Amino acid sequence: MRSHATIRTALLGLAALALAALPALADGTVGEPAPAFQLKGVDGKTRSLADYKGKVVVLEWVNPNCPFSDRHAREQTMSNLVKQHGEVVWLGINSTNPDHPDFIKPADYAAYEKKNGINYAVLYDETGSVGHAYGARTTPHMFIIGKDGKIAYNGAIDDDPMGSKAKAERVNYVGHGLDAEKVSKP
Repeated sequence: MRSHATIRTALLGLAALALAALPALADGTVGEPAPAFQLKGVDGKTRSLADYKGKVVVLEWVNPNCPFSDRHAREQTMSNLVKQHGEVVWLGINSTNPDHPDFIKPADYAAYEKKNGINYAVLYDETGSVGHAYGARTTPHMFIIGKDGKIAYNGAIDDDPMGSKAKAERVNYVGHGLDAEKVSKP
């Protein structure tokens, strides 16, 4: 009996250590260099993060079949931020596997963009490798990359994932992050 208790205690200790180490192993860590990528867009053009060196870049993981991502597209949350922060490069990334039922072909996505007034490039990460490199977990999952090429923000678009607040009551984390980038990095 005592050996079972000792083994259980040891396993719990190892599990605690492993969980404590997860933040250090997490992808998309704020303050770390942004993982490089090169992806083809809905428009057929290939874009690379290196193309935007020295600029603030926002990455938005998208999936039009996700009710949260779709709500923000319909409400033009991101498109309005693009207009407010015209100096920022905004890239949507769709990491949906082509074999998944939620996958939308680029031509169909272009129609979705037009219908919802999406005014920025959306790139396809069909292997999911870029999503994994950043640790993108949901849609929309947002990243701000500073002019220095380091991740300045990793998280949600706002404090209202369910969309239950009025737009004016929502705290837009990305909007505040972009304002901070303007102030702190001339």
